[in-house]
Amino acid sequence: MSRILSTTIETSLNQWVEHFQLNQYSGGKLQIWTFNDKISRHCIEHELRNLGFDAEVNSAYKPLVHFFLEKLNEASTPFECVTIEYPIHPSTSTKRFLLEAYPLAAMIKANKVNFIASETSSDHYQVVITDVSRNTARYSVFAPNTLRCDAMETEQLSPTSWITFTDAQKNVVHHLPFVSDYEQTFITIMQSIKQHEWPSQSPYFQRLELNIKVPVQDEPLGYEHEVISLKEALHEDLYFSIQEYFKWREGKDATARDCQPGQIVPVITDSTDERYHIDIELKPYSISSETHEREALERATRPISVEQVNAELLALGGQAVKAPTVTGNTVNARYFRGSDRPILVTGGQHANESTGVVGALRAAKRLLASETAHLVLSPLDNPDGYAQYQAFIKDNPLHMHHAARYTALGDDLEYRHVAPFYEKEIRQQAAMTGAQLHVNLHGYPCHEWTRPFSGYVPQGFDMWTIPKGFFLVIRHSHQGDWPQFAERFIDAVTRELQVCTDVIEMNRQQIALYEQHAGETGFRMINGFPCFVSGVDNPDFPLHLITEYPDETIYGDDFIQGHETQMETVLAAYRIFQAMTSAEC
Repeated sequence: MSRILSTTIETSLNQWVEHFQLNQYSGGKLQIWTFNDKISRHCIEHELRNLGFDAEVNSAYKPLVHFFLEKLNEASTPFECVTIEYPIHPSTSTKRFLLEAYPLAAMIKANKVNFIASETSSDHYQVVITDVSRNTARYSVFAPNTLRCDAMETEQLSPTSWITFTDAQKNVVHHLPFVSDYEQTFITIMQSIKQHEWPSQSPYFQRLELNIKVPVQDEPLGYEHEVISLKEALHEDLYFSIQEYFKWREGKDATARDCQPGQIVPVITDSTDERYHIDIELKPYSISSETHEREALERATRPISVEQVNAELLALGGQAVKAPTVTGNTVNARYFRGSDRPILVTGGQHANESTGVVGALRAAKRLLASETAHLVLSPLDNPDGYAQYQAFIKDNPLHMHHAARYTALGDDLEYRHVAPFYEKEIRQQAAMTGAQLHVNLHGYPCHEWTRPFSGYVPQGFDMWTIPKGFFLVIRHSHQGDWPQFAERFIDAVTRELQVCTDVIEMNRQQIALYEQHAGETGFRMINGFPCFVSGVDNPDFPLHLITEYPDETIYGDDFIQGHETQMETVLAAYRIFQAMTSAEC
């Protein structure tokens, strides 16, 4: 074990109170935008007012959403119409500030909500509200941002803390960005990573653990699974920024998925005081996993334990198929030989996408009621990541936890093209059965995904930043009749999935909100389901069906609906594949 950094970051809001106590200015209007939760911002606002300032302490993170939550009493009186003119900045996407306003279109109680791109402003939202009595009010909402370099030395427009002071004579004395404690925490950590002496070749470590205690609390927005979470945002930005730094060192693109730095583990927990506490250590791998009470698989309300996954799998019978992981762990799969055409069913490739793990096991139980069933089942492709995910959700159960997404080597196992193959050996063994269809159960965030210090929108994952329903991805070989087969196959599968009426309604609602805040989905709608069909060269399997359920992270009835949908998709895909291949013989 080796410590890289141990330090504490003092709270910046208290520093501003001390500054203005000693400052020659008195009175006037003081506006601060910073990364703090509502309670701490209001406490400092109160202290500044006691010093004689007309003070406002606003959120630098999603400022328009906070404006509606904190400045307008919109809950008591519904509006007739709300028109929001969002800024356009030349250094970022034209949709950036529209995305940052998510999920206002669903939160605002108004008969009409309109979003219009600004032709004049690059840093202010203009809001026009008409109430039911036709009275109109206008507001200007500042969105503080600055250009800063990300981990790959690319300039990004990112939210920042800001201060504006206007004296009693209406003179603007200060109007400039500053580095808050939250930002300084991110900067300090990234500097320590960049300055450390790493080995010349990957993997650079086994486990890089970042223990960070933060003095902010999550704040639910009251709409679906959406929460203002500076903890989660810090986790996401640190994890991907560290990943990107090592890709940059290796000369790879930010979207590369084959980088193997090692396991990056940001552990974000509550601070017991107003300060940020940072400890960064290099540690050896650990293969321990959390256990908890088993649930009946059909009614599982949360991600099941690794122990239960393996027990459920063993109870199904079949022939053992195994692959090692770099930590010494094992990927457990089973081969069930029958007279049908073989397929491969997998779950948990991205280990924080947990409905597919349960859905795969449930589907296999149904399929194996027939003696002709022929499949390889690997319900948990990435046990190291899944064990880390179980540890993460003990502290922050509602976060998406992308640091558990990839393997302990730090790569996406599907993109591992050089030996040793470790987890991917399961797929190589499955291909030897003659399987031509791979049903690969995935998920994605059930709420907004942001990276506040790296351009706000997750780089390389733009399409995943807000939910847009349960959708299907088909990848097929360019060879032979597979392109035509894939089109008929996806049409038939989505027809069978019409039984999932609640999911179709979820699709309708999420896609409508997505289009208001992000524009077109880029997917084709096939029988009520968003789908993407594409050809690939030299695939492992000529037909690859990928499910994407918004399951990071859901519980209770939502989790049950998720794994029910995953199960129904496997069953439909199996039946249709057998029917179509038999008809073509």
